[in-house]
Amino acid sequence: MTIADRVDAVADPLLPDVSARPPTPARLHFVGDRSDYWRLMIRGATLQAITLGIYRFWLFTDMRRFLWASTEVEGETLEYTGTAVELLLGFLMAIGILIPVYALLFVASLEFGMLSRLSGIVAFAVLAGFGQYAIYRARRYRLTRTVFRGLRFHQGGSALRYALRAMLWWIPIIMTLGLASPWATANLERYKMRHTFYGDLGGSFAAGGWRLFWRGILIWLLMVGPLAAGLVAAVTVIDWPAVGRALGRGTLTNVIAAIDGNDRTKLGLGLLVSGVTWSVFIAFVLYPAYQAIVMRWWLGGLRLGGAAVASDLRMRRYYGAYLRYLLYVLLFSIAFAAVAAIVFGGPYVVLRGQIDFDKASLLRDGVAAGSTIVAYVIYILGCSTIYQVVVKMRLWQVAVESVLISGLAALDHVQAGEATSSAVGEGLADALGAGGI
Repeated sequence: MTIADRVDAVADPLLPDVSARPPTPARLHFVGDRSDYWRLMIRGATLQAITLGIYRFWLFTDMRRFLWASTEVEGETLEYTGTAVELLLGFLMAIGILIPVYALLFVASLEFGMLSRLSGIVAFAVLAGFGQYAIYRARRYRLTRTVFRGLRFHQGGSALRYALRAMLWWIPIIMTLGLASPWATANLERYKMRHTFYGDLGGSFAAGGWRLFWRGILIWLLMVGPLAAGLVAAVTVIDWPAVGRALGRGTLTNVIAAIDGNDRTKLGLGLLVSGVTWSVFIAFVLYPAYQAIVMRWWLGGLRLGGAAVASDLRMRRYYGAYLRYLLYVLLFSIAFAAVAAIVFGGPYVVLRGQIDFDKASLLRDGVAAGSTIVAYVIYILGCSTIYQVVVKMRLWQVAVESVLISGLAALDHVQAGEATSSAVGEGLADALGAGGI
């Protein structure tokens, strides 16, 4: 051993012990190329139009594979192993489940006494319960198809219990005009994470409802305050006896005339409409802020064994994504209108002198209706494609790049665990409009 080696082997008592320092938290990275995602979405939108929407199961699969593979943790990426055929079969099985449910709800809505009067409430409760059940099962499916370092995530627990828990939380949420929502969200997230596993390593959720409450209380006041003020004004100002007498006359014209001739009623309705309008406007403006607050709160509460997540998500990045989307949609709308004017307006100008447009023509009207439908589908698919790239992918990227994971070494000695789940829950969520990436 040389003298230099001996010097290096002796620890200097005046220097800090490097081995005693806690490891630096790992920063997640998003490594996907936006241009590749644009091509993926444009091709998917085109094939959806050609296949009348059937291709969307393959598109969803490709989207998930791209986003999962673009999420990097210390040089290793996630992997999505689900298939489009699984999604298609899950959707078909979900339709088979829902058709009898819809049939029973239709029968209940017929004239069968009290049951028919309550059919609307029963239908809402049943479908809402199915929606919560489907959300939990869909999450289980996506987790079992997510692989990291060769091991799968999976989820236990009862989807039925989760759905019942979620529906019971709606009672205090409705009674408090949404104020109880932070505690409901925290409770449901704790249930989900308590039954979430990476191999044999269990998860948990550490964020509480009070933290989310204080972060979002200002948004709630700005949204609900004008609405509540408008309702109070309507109740106290409107001349309800006059309105009741007008309704008793049975015609809409008499009701409108009664309202127009009563200054108190007009003032009350004006205040009510103003309150509702202001609340809707504030909700539209502050929606990105609320999304950012909830996402940062949720990310900061995730735990997996000894690994803990922290987030430094910035609200302005959410607003940037939505403002960019509005700009892109505006430019797309202008370009689409110009192309539509050339494609559809050109033949009209050419054939204007040869066709009598005042005369009924089944062929002409059919072609016009078909062209309108085609144009509408192309426009909707275009806006959806822009949204998926400019908003959904961007928000995924923003969330991923905001994440810091401490204690990542807890994942080094994980053993494989149970990871089986069908795609029925995913299909139910899709059929009920509760699906997602």
